[in-house]
Amino acid sequence: MIVIFGGSFNPPHIGHRIIAEYAYDFIKPKKFLIIPAVMPPHKLEEKNIVDFNLRKKWCEITFPKERFEVSDIEKHLPKPSYTYQTVLKLKEKFDDIYLLIGEDSLINFHTWYKWRELLKEVTLVVYKRYHEKLKFDNYNLPHIFLNSPLIEISSSEIRNRIKKDLSIYGMVNDNIVDEIKNTYKA
Repeated sequence: MIVIFGGSFNPPHIGHRIIAEYAYDFIKPKKFLIIPAVMPPHKLEEKNIVDFNLRKKWCEITFPKERFEVSDIEKHLPKPSYTYQTVLKLKEKFDDIYLLIGEDSLINFHTWYKWRELLKEVTLVVYKRYHEKLKFDNYNLPHIFLNSPLIEISSSEIRNRIKKDLSIYGMVNDNIVDEIKNTYKA
């Protein structure tokens, strides 16, 4: 059994790490993959997504290798990076795949590429993004709701704080604060 946690990680932050730790302890997988997207389909128009290799390096620093493995699988798949394609590739090696997503992604899950087929291939594990459940039909999709804290840190907030020359200490791994600040200031 494996867990996959994908995203832009633009940049990866402590909220990503906390959620991954909660999911790890809850599911107790044999393997937990952190998968930075090479070209996220819902962010094709964004100009501030930094180089994949840099985001991958930041993930390797953010997520300790004792529990997590940062994967470059999407670098070797067709672009844009669709979760369905990634899961099919992983199915060649692994039978039981848990897909960790945020509650906001669950609400929009019906817009994902081949979402119905994807649901047949994975078990969804959903972490909290809102103070209370909103009224959306997608809550009826089969999923496990992770009992995790509500983390109100986002990559976009971090990028905005950098633009305003505000501190991001405590939001990202201390070892990469300066590199992240310098990257997004440019």
